Amino acid sequence: MAATRLVDVHDLAKGLNEVRQFDHTEVYDYIKTHPVEPESLRPYLFFTPASYTRNLIFKSDLFELLAICWEVGQVSRIHNHRDQHCWMMAPIGKLKNQNYRVVERDPKTMSCRLVPSREFLITPTEPCEVDPQEPVHQVLNLAEWNQRAVSLHIYSRPFNSCEVYSLEKGTYCDVPLHYTSEYGRRVAGEPGEQPK
Repeated sequence: MAATRLVDVHDLAKGLNEVRQFDHTEVYDYIKTHPVEPESLRPYLFFTPASYTRNLIFKSDLFELLAICWEVGQVSRIHNHRDQHCWMMAPIGKLKNQNYRVVERDPKTMSCRLVPSREFLITPTEPCEVDPQEPVHQVLNLAEWNQRAVSLHIYSRPFNSCEVYSLEKGTYCDVPLHYTSEYGRRVAGEPGEQPK
């Protein structure tokens, strides 16, 4: 089997715009056969020791494409995607995805109970899609791997807030989402340092 050619991240966005049906199968098949050339991500790589960073590459009414930069040991909070579809690729490094099943949820008290379910790795050769039946998940760049990671996230449709869950407290809340950079330019007031 021939090796798959790496594509520029802008060609990935252009190709996603041409996907006939923006559904689980077609988008996954597209990203599986179009791994991204890491060097093309350079304008969107902003790292900070405080938290992973969210860097906007492309946005339309249909989808947005973000580069998320992870220092060693950084993890996301457990969260959902507001019932929107999500696919992830890891052109640089690798990440662990941990899914959770929501067993109980009470909007009146903002309380919940989650149990961990399926987990898997996201690597340069293995993208993934967030399971629409189990959309609550956490992404982790484990400290034991001792390497930075960069993931590409495709959200359809774009959203600007999500629910974040606390296993310890048994609660959840709404959290607004922000970009660290937009189209290669750091957003004013947002931390983030580009690699040299």
